[in-house]
Amino acid sequence: MSVSIKEKMFFVENLSLMIKGGIPIAEALETLKKEVKSKTFKKALDDILKRILEGGALSEAMSSYPKIFDKFFENVVKLGEKSGTLQENLRYLALHLRKDYEMKKNIRGAMIYPAIIIIVGLIIAFTVTFFILPKITDLLKILGVELPLATKILINSSSFFKENSILIISGLIFVILIFKFILKLKFIKFYFDKTSLSLPIFGQIFRNLSLARFSRFSYTLFKSGMPVLEALKISSDSLPNEVYKRNLTSVRLEVERGGKISQGLKNFPKVFSLTFCQMISIGEKTGALEESFLYLARFYERESTSVLKNLSAILEPILLILVGVFVGFIALAIITPIYRFTGSLRFR
Repeated sequence: MSVSIKEKMFFVENLSLMIKGGIPIAEALETLKKEVKSKTFKKALDDILKRILEGGALSEAMSSYPKIFDKFFENVVKLGEKSGTLQENLRYLALHLRKDYEMKKNIRGAMIYPAIIIIVGLIIAFTVTFFILPKITDLLKILGVELPLATKILINSSSFFKENSILIISGLIFVILIFKFILKLKFIKFYFDKTSLSLPIFGQIFRNLSLARFSRFSYTLFKSGMPVLEALKISSDSLPNEVYKRNLTSVRLEVERGGKISQGLKNFPKVFSLTFCQMISIGEKTGALEESFLYLARFYERESTSVLKNLSAILEPILLILVGVFVGFIALAIITPIYRFTGSLRFR
């Protein structure tokens, strides 16, 4: 089981402060172990503490728990141990985790209202299909009312979903599982990610998020004192998008041959904008590559948040209209035959 970013953030921030205050690592871990809520995390910290008391290094102990402390985390700690800047490196990690947490919080915040609208629509559809419509259908049959087209469509759809509900749900679960399995295949994942980057609006969001993440990872690693080639490898491996992973592997090979990062990035203009490449180039020329990555991380984090808010603002009225049309269709399909029947009674 993995541990939440919030809990890892609490751990790293407090560990950094305790080390800065002169508290030994073992004592700090003993204290923090009692503070964390996750049983998985508590168990991992207990084992890490035992290894440190036996003379092991913190980074080495952390490497036994890759689901909690990934390669990026482990390497930043290892660099701090080697250079004697563990407290500083932990502070960089804490800042990195906080920014990652804030970005994910912004994504969830932007999507929560559209998600509520969709859920409400699904609840209405479920209630009508399985509870309201069957009763009205029986009543209309008894009364012998001629059904309009909208009512026939609704009744037939309701009957189909009710009779085949288990098959439909099983089919959906099967499709989701197959889709998840297929996406584990790297060549399929590559083409899926490539397509996602070409989508209108969403493609821009995916590009901004990838560039923000890459810049933030690179800044933290360079600030921690990691060599360029190793930093590029860890940064690219930390990205979920296969297109960026492959392109950054090519950039790393360019740097290995004596080229510059900015030169390698310019070979992929569809995923690395001219502005991005220029900022990296300026950083290389002035010897301020860390600052360039920090600027880019902040810039693309702001851009991502802005686009997500705009997307949410666009989706909200569209979804409300769709749910309104759906509810209106249901109301029309139910009310029309009843209205016709009551109208026919007046003329008898």
